Amino acid sequence: MARGATREAVLDAALRIVAEGGLEAMTVSRLAEVSGASNGSIYHHFGSRGGVVAALYRESFAELVGAMALALDDRPAATVVPELAGRFLDWIVENPTRGEFVYRASVAGLLPEDGTAEFKARVMAPLAEWFGARTARGELRPVPPWALDAVVMGPAHECARRYLAGPDSFDLKLARPEVEHAVWAIVRP
Repeated sequence: MARGATREAVLDAALRIVAEGGLEAMTVSRLAEVSGASNGSIYHHFGSRGGVVAALYRESFAELVGAMALALDDRPAATVVPELAGRFLDWIVENPTRGEFVYRASVAGLLPEDGTAEFKARVMAPLAEWFGARTARGELRPVPPWALDAVVMGPAHECARRYLAGPDSFDLKLARPEVEHAVWAIVRP
């Protein structure tokens, strides 16, 4: 396998393994079996099982934030902020395995302490800049950048977790308007 193909095959395998058996089932030997890559190749590309987890987390988190960032434009904040929450929920529905992985990996203590916070800040920089500019214009109440994910998106996170725990028992489409309203209520001036 070519270098890029091996990396993608291992990350795809990691998602399949997590979907079938959870994070605990994702071992280097299982990754090799599902991806077709050798154990040595996995260690070469990722350094360890933790390296696979970190790479998949970063890829998934960046994809999620990228989907949200598509809403950032010159429309009024009262229109854009609810759309950000809606795009977040849409991404969860379209990518449930990645969504579940992002939540599980972030609470399982599997992400490296070095660099994860900096990575998240870098990926979320366009959102932080947009919020900062809109706050300066008086369209939003001041919210520190660290709170954008943890506080502002709190209602979206909670509904996403409920949906991922049992998609048949929690209707995310029905919840979407309430989530959009709640997220806007957190930041409106």
